[in-house]
Amino acid sequence: FFFPPNLRWLLEAVSVIASESFTSTSAPIQCAGIRAFSGGPDIEDYLTQSRRILSAVAAYSVDRLRACGAKVPSPDGAFYLFADFTPLAAKLAGRGLYSSTELCRALLDDTGVAILPGSDFGRPSGELTARLAIVDFDGRWALLAAPEVATLDEQFVQQHCPRLVEAFDRLAGWLG
Repeated sequence: FFFPPNLRWLLEAVSVIASESFTSTSAPIQCAGIRAFSGGPDIEDYLTQSRRILSAVAAYSVDRLRACGAKVPSPDGAFYLFADFTPLAAKLAGRGLYSSTELCRALLDDTGVAILPGSDFGRPSGELTARLAIVDFDGRWALLAAPEVATLDEQFVQQHCPRLVEAFDRLAGWLG
């Protein structure tokens, strides 16, 4: 880590937290990793279905964000999206929201939907960007249903990811 000399206290605090987070992996996770890296038909099927589900969820999420007026790239593979709400700046300014932190705080307070401000990821504070996790669903249930469905589309997401759909409904209503 690189910190200026006057922030030595912060370096020490971050180092303590990092040492607890990065020094070792718990035994159950190590065992799961060994099994996962061993491969085999079960693992390959799990990965195939997981990719299908996340692809459908990402496409749905991107469509919903764009319909709200946000700019967001289509991911090739991810469970986070980084959205730019700058096209909605005038509307948000009408609510007194001028930063990513203000945007995210107001969204949480007003709707219960939590997203993280872009400023938490090194973006300028005045930029209206945010990171969204798109995995708020029961993965086991979705994994059981996915092999039975030829094409995972919006209907699949609505049926198997109701919390995610509700979050986007709230976001759309709030931005509306």
